[in-house]
Amino acid sequence: MISRILLAFFGAIALAACNPIENLEQSESKIAQYEKAYSAGNTDALWRMSGEKLREITPRGDFDNLVTVFNSRLGKIESSERSNFSVNTNNGVTQTVIVMDTQFEQGEGTQTYTFFGHGEDMELVGWNVDSPRLAVTVDDLKAVEDARGEAAAE
Repeated sequence: MISRILLAFFGAIALAACNPIENLEQSESKIAQYEKAYSAGNTDALWRMSGEKLREITPRGDFDNLVTVFNSRLGKIESSERSNFSVNTNNGVTQTVIVMDTQFEQGEGTQTYTFFGHGEDMELVGWNVDSPRLAVTVDDLKAVEDARGEAAAE
């Protein structure tokens, strides 16, 4: 009898610690804030909302450059809708991945957000933006060649 009570108790604690619905709600709230800051061009807010692990592997200058490329190629977010999500807990670490189908001013794209942790303590550790508008074009390569030619002429 005691073992059943203990099993039920620890099972309830385990479920509460990695409640996938709570993680989904928390991550969607954080994504809404992130997308609002992105559309406002507020790279400082985006940087602050990014988790420590993301900031450790991405220097601030590189982060700012990525946001500049996203803004120039895609523009502001017009709409964004969750198309997929997963919540996995392994070795005590909860990972939540949310995929958003996004309509930007200049085209469609997919954003993938990766969070570690759960509930209020979730930390954004990955933000991937995929869109055909981000592909390198022949015009991009020509501009690089032209810039190199001008630099060599000086």
